[in-house]
Amino acid sequence: MKKNFIIVLFTLLLISSALAASDLDETLQALSEDASRGYINPMVSAFGSDMNSGWFHKAPAPLKSKWDFEVGIVAMGSLLGDDKTFDVTGQFRFNRDQAERLTEGVDADYREAVINAIMARDYTLQVSGPTVIGEAYDDMGTADETDDLNDIRVFFPGDNIQIGDDEFNIPSQTVHIPFGGLLSDLPALPLAAPQLTIGTVYGTTASFRYLPDMETIPEIGKVGYMGYGIQHNPAVWFNAKLPVDVALAFFTQTLQVGTIMEASATTYGINIAKTYGAKLVYVTPYLGLAAESSQMKFKYDYVTGSTTPDVPETLNIDFAVDGKNTAKLTAGLSFRLAILNFNFDYSFAKYPSATAGMMLNFSW
Repeated sequence: MKKNFIIVLFTLLLISSALAASDLDETLQALSEDASRGYINPMVSAFGSDMNSGWFHKAPAPLKSKWDFEVGIVAMGSLLGDDKTFDVTGQFRFNRDQAERLTEGVDADYREAVINAIMARDYTLQVSGPTVIGEAYDDMGTADETDDLNDIRVFFPGDNIQIGDDEFNIPSQTVHIPFGGLLSDLPALPLAAPQLTIGTVYGTTASFRYLPDMETIPEIGKVGYMGYGIQHNPAVWFNAKLPVDVALAFFTQTLQVGTIMEASATTYGINIAKTYGAKLVYVTPYLGLAAESSQMKFKYDYVTGSTTPDVPETLNIDFAVDGKNTAKLTAGLSFRLAILNFNFDYSFAKYPSATAGMMLNFSW
């Protein structure tokens, strides 16, 4: 029962954060690779910040052996930042619907051949609009609900298409792709994970996050998650007693969401903590300074169209985007009451995050 509750909670938070992969997949199918990179980048950074958060709320004691067992759930939320719009110049291939809009003025006898010629080539174009977290903006920079301002815009500078002995001039124009920010209504990107920590052996504790592959909804496919890491207090090797517990830390994890996305994240650094109180009732302030990295890999089919209008053709798109966070400073407070432990912290970074954890703690 408890296992099922944790799995359901994790899955609901994942879906509610609008990886809503059915919507994301639909959006990316309308964008070729360079445009997708600009559109998706803020989500990659926020999601990577989530994954690298919540791993610790204390430092292990400098003891050769101590029984310390914790299990519970950690919830994270990363602020989505200010990257509301993107503007890139890159390769773009028009699909059939877009090519039809470009060729509305072409003679009907030749239009199909011109459409096919446009779909067969990659253009270097300017693509701009709201990112995955963006809103609609008017020319004065204020929020606006006008549909076309919320679209992704592809500027086509014009082209001359040669069909046999005839040449057709396609004038410059802007093609609108009707997708705004999937996450524009969220102030932060949430995530949750079950977590187990065991120790202490020669000043070292090990932490694990794991969910077996599970079916969510058909549009998303299976979700699987695994992470692990350690903290080590080097003071275990010295006779001197330090006024605080200090630990070197390393954590890494991967998350698979259906066939569309795979995320990975790694963090390492130094953590400091000090415990005040009795054996079963105490408070622990803690700090952490860490370097971090994250990456999302995306795979999807970009529907381009074909010479037969009712038979779509696709390009297999496969690319990776790195998160923007490279370092973070974490400050938090942990409370223990009997076998329950609660912690809250905040991480200062380009994409900051907040964490709350609830653990069952058994230690002596």
